[in-house]
Amino acid sequence: MNPYFLLGSLVAVIAAAGAGYFQGSEHGQAKIQNLWDKEKAAQYAEYAKGQEAARAKEQELQANADRLRQEKDREIRDLNARTTALTNSLQHRPSSSQAGSVSGSTSTRPGISGCSGKDLFREDAESLVQIAIEADTLRLALKQCYAQYDSLRK
Repeated sequence: MNPYFLLGSLVAVIAAAGAGYFQGSEHGQAKIQNLWDKEKAAQYAEYAKGQEAARAKEQELQANADRLRQEKDREIRDLNARTTALTNSLQHRPSSSQAGSVSGSTSTRPGISGCSGKDLFREDAESLVQIAIEADTLRLALKQCYAQYDSLRK
């Protein structure tokens, strides 16, 4: 065989291998980088979409909680108005200090049999009203808590 042919073939194979390696390596890197960028862009778009959905759900839940809180506050304001009216009406009741209690003994006022709310002294009635207000306030707060919990479970 011709030595020039062998030498030419060897140079052609080395040149082809070198060109293929450099072109393939650079092209492969660019192709992989392009795929990576597309995948990352898709992930970021999905993440942004999920964030928007979560934000919308959060705002909906917050609006519902605000509505429930406003309803509870309105009911407490109504309760406080009724309490004020009731407390003012208790000012006409006799005071326990005015009853002239006998020391060391318990007695009822004349003509009273049993006990009802209308027979209470002013201080006792005010204490009972305060206890009832606290109970109603707690009941309203619990009602709001249950309503908010139920709205979150849906």
